[in-house]
Amino acid sequence: MNGQFWLALVDTADMVGFTLTFSVNLILLGLIRTRGKHLGTYKYLMSFFSFFSMFYAIVESILRPIMHIENATFFLISRKRFDYSTRLGKINSAFYCACFATSFVLSAVHFVYRYFAACKPHLLRYFNLPLLLLWPLGCSIPVTAWASVSYFLYPDTEYTEAAVTEVLQTHYDGIKKENVSYIAYVYYQYEDGVRHVYIKNLLGCFVHYFVMSMTFVVVFYCGFSTWWTIREHRGASDRTRQLQNQLFNALVLQTLIPSIFMYIPTGVMFIAPFFDVNLNANANFIVFCSFLYPGLDPLILILIIREFRLTIFGIIKGKPGNNAVMDVYTNSRGKVSSVPVIDLSG
Repeated sequence: MNGQFWLALVDTADMVGFTLTFSVNLILLGLIRTRGKHLGTYKYLMSFFSFFSMFYAIVESILRPIMHIENATFFLISRKRFDYSTRLGKINSAFYCACFATSFVLSAVHFVYRYFAACKPHLLRYFNLPLLLLWPLGCSIPVTAWASVSYFLYPDTEYTEAAVTEVLQTHYDGIKKENVSYIAYVYYQYEDGVRHVYIKNLLGCFVHYFVMSMTFVVVFYCGFSTWWTIREHRGASDRTRQLQNQLFNALVLQTLIPSIFMYIPTGVMFIAPFFDVNLNANANFIVFCSFLYPGLDPLILILIIREFRLTIFGIIKGKPGNNAVMDVYTNSRGKVSSVPVIDLSG
């Protein structure tokens, strides 16, 4: 598929994703406020993820990124909505990369919480104030590393300037070089039949891939451990077992969603240039996925968790539900059930 087709597709995904992200996350925030009084400090994590998703949607809509892979080079191109300097354009692109990395890191933090709740409940104290404040600091380390690498290790050169100009003229007719900013991940070049590897650029890609891989390992390990705990545990209450089944279904889908819309596309993005696979404008499927992901994750949650779903259906029918979303976590005597509580509400 040509570049013009992908431009139309990603611009449509931008509008759909922006609307979906704001609508679904605002609904989720309302459910957290009115139906999640017993979520404890986890509601702050959920709320932060929702606010970040909306912020990320704004950033994407402003920068209007497109991606292109050709001649062992991955291009991240941002289409300017107004005129600004090359330096500011580079900063904006690096900031977008930081937001991209934050999606991976926050997803991993959610799964860590779920793992603690199911398998290591005594460790949940690390999500209580004031220790909760240390998590943003820890998350900022890989995010800053990703953004710094994007800004410092991929300078604009005569080759990248010529290459991005050719890409725009060949595949994206109508977009002028002066109306974009970009980051070019150049893996290697051929000169007189000899391949010259860009070690600095490959080092940057290694940092990116390391951050992404580590978050995926965390998601997979915590998700599998949580699944195993739910599978092996037999609750004392039919109502509790029903809730655990709902939470398990949410866990499965919320593992698949980031895998399909984040990890797999990004993995292809970094691997393809190394093997000289020219995806060309088809690399924009990564942008397409990134536009839709922030709205899909909370939507899956709302549809699967029965109390949230019934609340929404009740409002649609004019019969809002009660205020007891988390009451199922307690038994008839008012004591916390012995079944591990896995809050998959993020």
